[in-house]
Amino acid sequence: MFDPYLTAEPSDEAFFAAAAAVPAATPVVDHIGDLVAEALRRAAESFLAHDSDRTAEDRDAEDLHAARVALRRIRSLLRTFRAVVEPGWASAARADIGWFSQLLGEVRNLDVLALRITLHTEPDADPDALESLFAAVALQRSDVTFRLASARALPRYETVLGHIDRLVALQPPLTARADEESRAALGSLLRRPWRNVREAARRSRESPNEANLHALRIRAKELRYAAELASGVFGQRAARLATTAAAVQDRLGDHRDALFAEAFLARVAGERFQCAFIAGQLVVIERLAAARSLHGLGKDLATLKRRWRAFDRPLTA
Repeated sequence: MFDPYLTAEPSDEAFFAAAAAVPAATPVVDHIGDLVAEALRRAAESFLAHDSDRTAEDRDAEDLHAARVALRRIRSLLRTFRAVVEPGWASAARADIGWFSQLLGEVRNLDVLALRITLHTEPDADPDALESLFAAVALQRSDVTFRLASARALPRYETVLGHIDRLVALQPPLTARADEESRAALGSLLRRPWRNVREAARRSRESPNEANLHALRIRAKELRYAAELASGVFGQRAARLATTAAAVQDRLGDHRDALFAEAFLARVAGERFQCAFIAGQLVVIERLAAARSLHGLGKDLATLKRRWRAFDRPLTA
């Protein structure tokens, strides 16, 4: 068994080089409502552990990104298990949490961009041009950080914390399905995220544009989080499914990071003559990286299909 709350996101592992965590077994829970509530509690506690609003301690970029991952997990679980959590409350909570998570994501994108510039720049690059380029990144990050701080002063942020507190207290409003036995309920509820992945993959094959690939990444993420939760009940069958879904999510995350970097650098090349040349070079590198990141996606999706069949076949036999 593995504990998804003690491991970093695959895309963020490369960024933060986080230390490997010791796997911990997930306890088997009889009722699906209790299993979902416990998963939501752990994600909510992870958010509070990394959110700087409730502690006097200084927080760094890693904390911002970890807080975002926790919120992303909560939103995904609320969507996947909307038959278990009261839909009106879940919908409102997802909207409020998504609002704040979006701001955290903007900070994360710029931090990853700065790292990509560092990794892709030649050692003998013009230091003045490089300084100008990093100044452009810092300027935008300062703006996003200000908006993030301002958001914390808004009533909506208090609403977000109210949702989080409710999850920490194991008090999400549940439906009648919450009393169903975990194994049977999970086998049924995981079919929807798999169908969503399958449909998103079909659309991406027919039209591999940014919107369709982003939608596929979101659906793979939802399947991954659901399968991680199910690993406490189904063991390695679900864990392997989660690992493969994470590989798809990671590959598409790399693609999206490259596209973001390409767009940012193209804009800066037109605005700052001091770094126009180096920014233009990096645009070409990121364009190639975006294309290269999709190599192997078809193979990953084929593996995911096999892993899903291995997970689902015993349930329908």
